[in-house]
Amino acid sequence: RARAMRRSFRVLIFWFILFPIWSSSPALSAEALSGEDAGHIRGVIEKQLDALQRDNWTEAFSYAAPFLQEKFGSPDTFRRMIMGGYGIVHRPQTVSFKALEEIGGRPAQNVFMVGPDGKSAMVVYFMEKTPAGAWAISGVSIMPLADQSA
Repeated sequence: RARAMRRSFRVLIFWFILFPIWSSSPALSAEALSGEDAGHIRGVIEKQLDALQRDNWTEAFSYAAPFLQEKFGSPDTFRRMIMGGYGIVHRPQTVSFKALEEIGGRPAQNVFMVGPDGKSAMVVYFMEKTPAGAWAISGVSIMPLADQSA
């Protein structure tokens, strides 16, 4: 029952938060990104993962896109969401950056992770440029994988 509620929560995040953004924002393809942009995207994700490792929820929350910060309202609400359905990003055993691609007109960074329970997943970080020109995380999708290695 709890698993079904978490899945429903993720689906709601997609349909009510991510989908409207994808359909209303100007698209920026992964091919149009410079090497510098790709480095900044990776850096934002690495910094958020580092903040999560240290349980610095305020810092981790700061890497979320402004619309997500507005939706969640506080680092504590963000923490509850992470702990409730995104545990793999909280304490991954393995992190391996894969392809940066375009999904739904948005840059999406694929990251292979193995969680604390030993289960692996491809974690897709959807990115957007803020009005200030910085990269921010606008969504995360976790796709569990069969037993694999990076």
